[in-house]
Amino acid sequence: MKTLLSLVSALAVVVIFHAHACSQSDTRKQSDMIIAAEREWAKAAVDRDIATFAKYMSDDYVLIEVNVSPGRQPQFDITSKSSWVEKVRSGREKYDSVEIHDLKVLFNGDLATVTGAYSQRGTSDGKDISASGLYVNTWAKRDGQWQLINSTFP
Repeated sequence: MKTLLSLVSALAVVVIFHAHACSQSDTRKQSDMIIAAEREWAKAAVDRDIATFAKYMSDDYVLIEVNVSPGRQPQFDITSKSSWVEKVRSGREKYDSVEIHDLKVLFNGDLATVTGAYSQRGTSDGKDISASGLYVNTWAKRDGQWQLINSTFP
C-alpha cells in the first residue's frame, strides 16, 4: 500500500509539472502570436493593406488618444474602427513608417494587454502626425481568435 501511495504521489507531481509546463508553453505561444499580429497590423497600415489592417480589429474596436492641446483641458479623442479604416483606405491618413518595439504581453484570462513603444512618420488630412512614444493595445479572445479591441496612445 505504501508503494502504491508513493507511486500515485509521484504520478501526481509529474501530472502537475506537465500541466504547468504546458500552460507556460501555451502562454508563450499565445504571446508570440499576439506580438506577430501587432507587427503585421503596423505593417498593414504602412502598406495600406486595408484587409489586413481591418481584420485584426474587432467590430467594436476603438482608438483612444489623449489630446493635450495647449490652453485646453486635456481630453480623450475616440475613433471607431470604421472611421480609422476609411481614413487609411482613402489615403487621408498615410503612414510612411511605423516601428514598434519593447513589446510586452500581459494576460488576464481571455484578455491580453500589450505595452510597447512606437515611432511613426505620416500625415492625416495633410497634417504631420509623425510621433514617438508609448502605447497600450488590448486584445480579447473571441470565438477562439485574438481580436484587437482597443488602442490607447497617451
